[in-house]
Amino acid sequence: MKAIAKKTLSVILLILIGVAGRVFFVEVIKIPNLEIVSAFSLLAGSVLGGVFAFLAPLAIISLSDVFIGNTNILLFTWSAFGFIGLSGVFLQAGLPPRQKAIKSLFWCGGFGVLAACFFFLYTNFGWGVLSGMYPHTLSGLVACYINGLPFFKTNLIGDIIFTPLVFSSFFVLKNFLFLTKLKKLGEESIFKEHPQASGQGVRFSGRASRGHERASALGWRQLIASNGQISVASGGALRFAPDKRAYP
Repeated sequence: MKAIAKKTLSVILLILIGVAGRVFFVEVIKIPNLEIVSAFSLLAGSVLGGVFAFLAPLAIISLSDVFIGNTNILLFTWSAFGFIGLSGVFLQAGLPPRQKAIKSLFWCGGFGVLAACFFFLYTNFGWGVLSGMYPHTLSGLVACYINGLPFFKTNLIGDIIFTPLVFSSFFVLKNFLFLTKLKKLGEESIFKEHPQASGQGVRFSGRASRGHERASALGWRQLIASNGQISVASGGALRFAPDKRAYP
């Protein structure tokens, strides 16, 4: 039940931030085709997965269109971001370990480039077919793509910048919240066995911080029992020294 509530809250927050971000860029920044929806669509697919990979981007673009408006090609623009969200599943599958931060940023940026290219090809096809501005011929379609290149340039630059930025911001926040929770759980459980350290806090040493993701799978109590030692340092503060073999 907690997992369902947590995921529902994550979906709602992602949609609200995405809507607010798009409205801000369109109404305040006012640079045509500079948008962050692709970045949030990839994040939705990567983090949420399942049906939310498609539905969350669709919700972001449709709800923000209530404030911004759209054209008769909304079928193409809405579905484009849904498909980009689905590609986020593949982004997550090939995402390098977080210890390789630079490689991860390039990986996310690469998907940003692919998202911009797909959006350009897909929506410009829709514009050529439905706008009535171009003849339904090969030359008309080519002209539509050529005239759309300035907008593609802005979209591409935005996706290259915002996709790594959105992903890195998400993981920094996620790790911060996890470490905060881990420390709180550790203090609550450890102080029962070391009352003399109450109020002094828990100090991490060794690879404890870098290995916290593996620690989360075990839980704090099991982690202490099998993968490390708790000792009382000077001043009464607790020190957690993990077994290095637990973090190869």
